[in-house]
Amino acid sequence: MALGIAAALLITWVASQFHFNLSAATSVHLFLVTAIALRWGFLEASIVSLLSVACLDYFFTQPLFKFYMTDSHDWIALVTFESVALLVSRLSNQVSRHARESEMHRSHLQKLYELSQNVLLLDRQKPVDQQLASLIQTTLQVKGVALWNAYDLHLCRSGTCEVTDDEVRSTRFTEHNEDDPLTATSRRVLRSGTRSIGSLVICGHSLDDASINATASLTAVAIERARSFSAESSAEAARQSEQLRSAVLDGLAHAFKTPLTTIRSSSSGLLEMDTLSGTEKRLVSLIDQHADQLNELTTRLLRTARIDNADLKLKREQIDLAQFIQNSIEASSQELGAHPVYLQPKMQRGTVWADRQLLEMALFQVLDNAAKYGSPGSSITIGVQEEQAETLISIRNEGSFIPPDEREKIFKRFYRSPGSDRRASGTGIGLSVVKRITEAHQGRVWVNSGEHTGTTFFLTLPRTAKEK
Repeated sequence: MALGIAAALLITWVASQFHFNLSAATSVHLFLVTAIALRWGFLEASIVSLLSVACLDYFFTQPLFKFYMTDSHDWIALVTFESVALLVSRLSNQVSRHARESEMHRSHLQKLYELSQNVLLLDRQKPVDQQLASLIQTTLQVKGVALWNAYDLHLCRSGTCEVTDDEVRSTRFTEHNEDDPLTATSRRVLRSGTRSIGSLVICGHSLDDASINATASLTAVAIERARSFSAESSAEAARQSEQLRSAVLDGLAHAFKTPLTTIRSSSSGLLEMDTLSGTEKRLVSLIDQHADQLNELTTRLLRTARIDNADLKLKREQIDLAQFIQNSIEASSQELGAHPVYLQPKMQRGTVWADRQLLEMALFQVLDNAAKYGSPGSSITIGVQEEQAETLISIRNEGSFIPPDEREKIFKRFYRSPGSDRRASGTGIGLSVVKRITEAHQGRVWVNSGEHTGTTFFLTLPRTAKEK
């Protein structure tokens, strides 16, 4: 400011010494005002322009050395000068401000670009949220960052951020974005689509609203990406484990087949010779009976290994459901034991196109489960209902209860609910087989359970014509 005033006075002295006329002096002062506007801004240029008008009036208009003008043209010239000076300084100030804003915007974009590049280089072996907090704080050059990951229920910090843990978490629950200019603090809800997955608080920053929103979006994408990688790794590990287990089951089943065939052939031959005494005959009959059961079990193991094949091919045929269910009940009589089986009085008769052997296996597994986990001697009820697009089969037992958080898990291979091993023996394979078979038919399987109403398994088969 002082430099501008000194410059205006210096120009006035030089112009008076060299006897500049009003027009020449005005041009020099206009140049000075423009230069000051470009260098310092509108306020400084306005003050210098008023001083220039006073100098031009005093030294270059008649009468000289008085703040008084007799010619109206001088008034017009000075007013025009002041207006032009103010306009030029105003425009110059706007240009300077826009230039500063553009530079700041470019700087923010550069930081966001660096952040996006660094997000791709995060170490998947380490917690992603702590890496993100540190990365945001260093890349965006802010005072502090607090990040709440709702997936892992984990809150992490980087730098200094005067926000409590409860405040960080509440941002996600209230789903309210907020900016506090006084403390330069911004709060953002992290979203994946329309679902909130956490919250982000950035403290001590000079970022604009768009940059904060972009940072929140990058953070949400990074968290979701890390979660997808983790799920993919878990799925791949589970798939390889399933392949190994299926290979073991297949190997064991084939290994059992040969000695069982020998045992069955020998016991059947002894019985056909009819040379055994009463006690010996009973013992050999018992061997033959249990060898037959073991043979059936190994056959089921082989079928289980076959349905784990991703290229499972169905041999569809038209099946009368009512007759099919009745045959399945008779075939499962040993597993059902003392549990009476009732068919719903209003059970609809219908047909489906399905693979008979696979459907028999699925129904056997559900009936076996119903008998194992139902109350001793309790009844099992089977129903069939035809919907518009699918046929629904329901099997209900009494006395068992599956908690809500277990109802999806029980269909996973080798999973058994806590405490189930005390009620009945098992491997955790059966229900996964049911799910695989049902899905191979483009159907669905699920379970409903109540502490007082028992447990009901539902299987659906689509009402489609025979596949060609």
